[in-house]
Amino acid sequence: MNDFQKASRLFEDRVDRDDYFEAASSELSKMTLLGLINESERKPVFLLGDPGVGKTKMLHTIKNALWESGDDRIVIHLNEPFSDPVSFLRHLLKASGVDERGEPEELKKRAADHFREHEHLIMIDEAQLMDESSFEFLRILSDTKAFRLLLSMHKEEGEAILEKPHFKSRSHRVVEIGRLDAVEVGEYLTTTLLKEGLGEIATMIDKKSAKRIHRYSAGNFRHVKRMAQVLFELMGYAKSNGMKRYRTLNRCLLDMAAIDLGLIDA
Repeated sequence: MNDFQKASRLFEDRVDRDDYFEAASSELSKMTLLGLINESERKPVFLLGDPGVGKTKMLHTIKNALWESGDDRIVIHLNEPFSDPVSFLRHLLKASGVDERGEPEELKKRAADHFREHEHLIMIDEAQLMDESSFEFLRILSDTKAFRLLLSMHKEEGEAILEKPHFKSRSHRVVEIGRLDAVEVGEYLTTTLLKEGLGEIATMIDKKSAKRIHRYSAGNFRHVKRMAQVLFELMGYAKSNGMKRYRTLNRCLLDMAAIDLGLIDA
């Protein structure tokens, strides 16, 4: 495996701590979220952002930040929305070590009593996929003032949901994750490469290349990663097959990567 192929693998789409790049906008979002979930009043918090800007990674970052700070609260992270409120309640109770047997109203009271007395955080990813009845159920839970909710949603759908009666008339907090700017794109790529000892490749990411990658990806974090993955995959192939023209970063390679991903037209 040559260095370009190693570089390509660094940008595979996966979720883990080391893959998270703390761009200025994301760092601000993280600190804002941590402040809100530490407020004494338990208001629902909504994390909004376009697809691919790093909402899922932000939830993992928040969870890790709490763990690293020695915070011993109960953190329950749902990777996808629930469809059955009773099963959701049972999951909350089981995760916190409480008996999950009983009738729905009994479960709701038991969960409210337990979480009112214990510090916790319930995170739900892709919450925009929930149906009306699920949102109404969350509204009921929120009204008990016992549950600390962090709901991650796509920006456009999330803004529409927040205009509905479930939450519009009730106190809540909203945090929006922005996109990377051109400087942050360059910093992310070079930092990631340097951390893995790929300094020679990192030096190829100059301001001009970073600006073009930013333009093609529109600053979308996931698109930046995918473009870097394809770009270095192309360069790795070129190196393995003696194609000297494509062993240094140039506009042609950037265009080919963007076309392959459908970010620009051929």
